Amino acid sequence: MDLISRRLLKRLGHMPVVVGIDLRGMPKNPTGWARCEGPSVDSRTAHSDGEIIELTLEARPELVSIDAPLSLPRGRVGVSDDSPCRAKGDIVRDAERILWSRGIRAYPPLIRHMQGLTKRGISLARTLEGAGITVIESYPGAAQDILGIPRKRLDLNGLRRGLREFGFATSPDWSHDELDAVTSALVGYFYCADQYEAIGADDEGYMIIPRWTA
Repeated sequence: MDLISRRLLKRLGHMPVVVGIDLRGMPKNPTGWARCEGPSVDSRTAHSDGEIIELTLEARPELVSIDAPLSLPRGRVGVSDDSPCRAKGDIVRDAERILWSRGIRAYPPLIRHMQGLTKRGISLARTLEGAGITVIESYPGAAQDILGIPRKRLDLNGLRRGLREFGFATSPDWSHDELDAVTSALVGYFYCADQYEAIGADDEGYMIIPRWTA
């Protein structure tokens, strides 16, 4: 965080408030939510869209980073398999293809078990952008691979340690959803510091990943 902090202070003159959201496809499952201001983190889980939006607006962030597909593959206007656009559109975007080419695992946004998440992510992003908040798409798994931090399914304590090494005051009580939300916020800091790569296409939207040379 020291390196990023220096860049942020040089570019912005302050540490921005960034909210990271590890969105789940269904409200019954816990969504990880984290408000980060430098090393200080307020993390929790939320369920309904209304709860997520309320928390986020109250946090007054300069940026929101959401772990969910926030756009559709080219040719698609709906997420479901029975949508007429399925005949001419794909289920995967250029962003996922780029990750695959680099050996980073990622799910296509319109395989069946991702359709609800993609639809929810797009709706949530539109609501927050309508409130004047800048929103980016992040993918904690890709960020963790790039930054050399274990993914949650591989080593949860290692993920917690890795975030601590990047400067966040992590807690042993944080769930894996909250840790991925903090990772999404970390991607947001790389974005604010202009240390990022936007992968995707103009007609499909972009996913933000860290550009890390240290």
